[in-house]
Amino acid sequence: MGFIETKLNEWAEIPLLFVQEAFDWSQVPQDGPSEQQIELFINFNKGPRVTIRSGHGTGKDADAAMLILWFMTTRAYPKVVCTAPTARQLSDILWSELSKWLRMSILRDEFVLQKDKLFHKDHPKEWWCRAVSPSVKATKEEQAETLAGFHGEHLLIVVDEASGVPDPVFIPLEGAMTQRDNHVLLIGNMTKNTGYFWESHFHAELSKPWIKLHWDSRKSTNVKETYITYMTEKYGIDSNVFRIRVAGEPPLEDERTLIPLHWAQQCIGNEVIVAEDEPLYLGVDVARYGEDKSIILPRQGLRIDPWEQFQGMNTIDLGGFILQTHDDLEAEGVSIDEIGIGAGVTDWLHKLNRKNVFGVNVKRKSSDITRFHMLRDELWLAMRDKCMNGQYSFPVGELGEELCNELASPYYGFNAHGGFKIESKRDMKLRGVYSPNIADALGLTEYFYNVASRIWPIGKRKKKQKSIQPMGDLPRRSGSQGWMAA
Repeated sequence: MGFIETKLNEWAEIPLLFVQEAFDWSQVPQDGPSEQQIELFINFNKGPRVTIRSGHGTGKDADAAMLILWFMTTRAYPKVVCTAPTARQLSDILWSELSKWLRMSILRDEFVLQKDKLFHKDHPKEWWCRAVSPSVKATKEEQAETLAGFHGEHLLIVVDEASGVPDPVFIPLEGAMTQRDNHVLLIGNMTKNTGYFWESHFHAELSKPWIKLHWDSRKSTNVKETYITYMTEKYGIDSNVFRIRVAGEPPLEDERTLIPLHWAQQCIGNEVIVAEDEPLYLGVDVARYGEDKSIILPRQGLRIDPWEQFQGMNTIDLGGFILQTHDDLEAEGVSIDEIGIGAGVTDWLHKLNRKNVFGVNVKRKSSDITRFHMLRDELWLAMRDKCMNGQYSFPVGELGEELCNELASPYYGFNAHGGFKIESKRDMKLRGVYSPNIADALGLTEYFYNVASRIWPIGKRKKKQKSIQPMGDLPRRSGSQGWMAA
């Protein structure tokens, strides 16, 4: 037996040996895998099913990428199938890690990486790894087709952010696990306490076939202490956000939470269609306290683009950055929280004759006090509905995660008329939770969502516009909420 064949056999039996020898660890900050990552490589060959519930930043996607390359290297004509809640999450997160670790490996000349496929350069049709993703808007039958039809002697199925993958997607997975060298790996933050991923850890019977790993970010050498401190101070160790993002645990049942985290998270990387004539406009939440940040958030239709945040800035400087962002993005207009110092920013912009700038007082009355206590509550309920139905498109990565965390932070109650009353920023601070400034900026854009194309027409329609109507004068369509009239 030659040296190469001997080495391949060793690697096949000991994934950790492959990880240690096949990659150039001098190119990354750590000098090898963490103890948690080693735990996976040691256990992976002990059973066909491995499930990992994890906090943020522990290296679970890097592990998945290394295991994919291990499987592709140590088998002849293998098949690897990867899925996640959205195609953008696969591309921006898992596929990015796959590209990184392939580049740093001794195998980089053996494989070809494309947008949604990795394959052996000499056997592209028989030796491959593919990225497939379900649609949250598809029927259960259509979702179940995501993993249907994949079979093989050497088969690995990787499910990233498994809590966010619709349960019907997992149905064919059971049918695919029919041969000796068939494996499945589930990884992710456990954003809900129901579903297939949760059952793989906690169901009395269904969890039995699984090798169950739990990675707490506080115990990971890959996670900086500053992140733990930040999450502790912003959300509190008793919050569901901390449980999910740091402790790697599922959320507790809490009927006071307005927007469950998994509702918001299904919007990360969501693909939405934005009409060509849909205006892009900005929502600006102005910081009131030292630790708070002012947010300039762009929105076009249901797509939320990356935002900017500023801390400790006076009204004139913030106004200047709003104008700069407005002009750089060729935005059609701006909505600003005009309560407190936000009024000064709004007034300064009006003095510069910026007519497409609107101040919004979220403490004004709602369209129906029996449903919403104030306008702010009505805006939050609008965001809740869109998160629940997976309508938004949030940026992939840290920005999208932070917005989801904030959306899941406030509690809610009811006013004397039975209308929703969202926890105030002041009350959130009293229980040790930071102000949800990004989410409030999104709420300000929600104020204009259904009327944006009439307030800020673009193209030829914009040139014909003679004046901007104030919100109170907009005609209302029967059956719609007043401030959201189309």
